[in-house]
Amino acid sequence: MKRISILFLLLLLAMATGNAQQGSGIEVSVSSGVVFPSSPMTFADYWNVQYGGGLQVGFPLSQSTTLVGSVEHYQFKLNQDGVTKGFDTQYMRDIWVFNRVSLIPSADPSSVTTLSANVRVAPSKLSGMLSPYFIGGVGVMRFSLSEIKLPTTSVLPINGSDISMTAQQTITGGVQTAAFFQFGMGIDVRLTQSFDLFVEARYASGLTSGLHTAYVPITGGLKLRL
Repeated sequence: MKRISILFLLLLLAMATGNAQQGSGIEVSVSSGVVFPSSPMTFADYWNVQYGGGLQVGFPLSQSTTLVGSVEHYQFKLNQDGVTKGFDTQYMRDIWVFNRVSLIPSADPSSVTTLSANVRVAPSKLSGMLSPYFIGGVGVMRFSLSEIKLPTTSVLPINGSDISMTAQQTITGGVQTAAFFQFGMGIDVRLTQSFDLFVEARYASGLTSGLHTAYVPITGGLKLRL
């Protein structure tokens, strides 16, 4: 998927360069932002976005409609507080009469990479310095959810001494590549004749067979009209 993403990115840039030489008015934009995981539960509760962003190339189809090719990648880090809250160590202390129960979860980063073709529609009557638009599309998503390791250390008092016991548990992850769809809306802010700022919010959902992946990216970026 990484090689395909790079090839797709190079293809978009090559098409943008070729069309720009012909004065077709295409757009190139870069973006970044935050992502709020929605599904599955182990993704939504246990992971926070670490970094990421995307590159988009837009080809105008009409005054109000643009075809947008996009490559995005986001990496997520483990939310240790979220994992800890999901396991009741106080219950273990009460039931098993442990003095202490400690849980320190760990995991490698998780990630989402997407390639997509989208249609952006900006109502012509609302154009100006602030131009709202709607966007939707389909593509391919690679979702990599890392395994979470849960070493649980319990301290049991026996005859005045503390005996430590460690149990290793895991929350299974997985990797899937599947089709996905997304839709949302945004606002373009005209800076100059060639540059815009934009803010965009979308809902993205993967059509995966096992791990139903869904998330909400809220991004902002800079758009250049060639």
